[in-house]
Amino acid sequence: MSTVIGLLGIALAFFVVIFFTYKGFHLAYVVIIAILIVFITNGMPILETFADPVMTGVARQVPTLLPLYLFGAIFGKMFIDSGAAHSVSHTLLNILGKNASPARIRIIGCVCIVIMDVIFNFVGVDPFASLFTMIGIATGIMSEADIPRKYMPVLLVLGATIGSVLPGSLAVPNILCIDLLGTSAYSAPIPGFIFVVFVMGSSMWYINKMIKKDVADGVNFEYGPLEPLTIDKDNQPPFILSAIPLFIIPICFNTITKGAPWAAMGIGCISGIICFGRYIPKKDGTSRIMTIADSMNNGVTIAGIPAIILLNYALGYAIEAAPSFKTIIDAFTSLPGPALLSLAFMGTLLLGAAASASGLIISLGVAASVYIPTLGVSPEAAHRVLLLTTTVLDSLPFCGAIVALMAITGIKYKEGYPPIAATTVLFTFIGVLLVTGLLIVFPGLA
Repeated sequence: MSTVIGLLGIALAFFVVIFFTYKGFHLAYVVIIAILIVFITNGMPILETFADPVMTGVARQVPTLLPLYLFGAIFGKMFIDSGAAHSVSHTLLNILGKNASPARIRIIGCVCIVIMDVIFNFVGVDPFASLFTMIGIATGIMSEADIPRKYMPVLLVLGATIGSVLPGSLAVPNILCIDLLGTSAYSAPIPGFIFVVFVMGSSMWYINKMIKKDVADGVNFEYGPLEPLTIDKDNQPPFILSAIPLFIIPICFNTITKGAPWAAMGIGCISGIICFGRYIPKKDGTSRIMTIADSMNNGVTIAGIPAIILLNYALGYAIEAAPSFKTIIDAFTSLPGPALLSLAFMGTLLLGAAASASGLIISLGVAASVYIPTLGVSPEAAHRVLLLTTTVLDSLPFCGAIVALMAITGIKYKEGYPPIAATTVLFTFIGVLLVTGLLIVFPGLA
């Protein structure tokens, strides 16, 4: 009976997180309530367990993730404020769309938005922050290419999704896999790139098909609640200067700052100040130094959002410590078939149930304690599969980023969500199965 109550407590904790965050309650304190439910229903000492292993587990992530959030947000804000992001996206659109037909310019515009968002997330800018810093860039490109506004959410979510799982990414899910499994940022790279190509290709095919239908029905771009992008085209950094930090960050991550992604991002901030700091528009009576400082200060404010979400990982450690959780582990590990396939299902379902990265924390813990040492799953294969499972159920309608995106862009769910469901739920799930199958049949790819 105690096990049943404990399992019901875990289910209730998941429900509380999903329901109340969807209703607008902040994740930081909703998670604490969910943790207390797990403790009480599983008969765990509250103060002792909260201190260890829950908060000690969170504390292990702080040295890596907190400065990464900080420098990532600062870099992203300067990249936007200076016009560097517009310089890169506009250059890509001009090069790829030269002498192109209106229909082709629309699909090229979509690709440019996704690529810019991929770059943001690949170099470590938090997905939540990048979604909203990218809205201005997407607005400019979509107005120029005449892409219906209803496709803005799917393009931004798709870019964030791909950038977070691209092999070598400095995104937090990849860093968590490295820290908890002892693997590298490039674990199982070939299957990882196959996933990206499949999801990107199928998504662009689907989005292009839907846009053609809408345009034929007379749907065009209109700003709605969004404001036109205001960029001083006479005072924005050239493409080369804008792109230099984007190369410096991953190069540093894989060479001189190997093992310290936050340090690579810190160097990226310094290179950003050097390359495009002077292009940040000055306010009257403000010095150049204080202009750059103001942009950095705003980045620090943005960093507070994902930093608070570090508390969210506490739920994962709480559930992992619950006595009844062993029943869930046994249920997944006893599934017939390859162990890697059951790990893929576990990662997908737990992340969806937790409605957050807590699901990844739980799955990585089970992989490290059971699947790898006992069931013989390759750490690199586990890394790649679990990382990809974070792309399937993290963009359901109640996801905080989705809710906020729909509200800011003024798009109704019935118009904007179906493309998200097709690309970052259905296509990503098919991609996870594809990669899992490849690693089962060809284990050497890990």
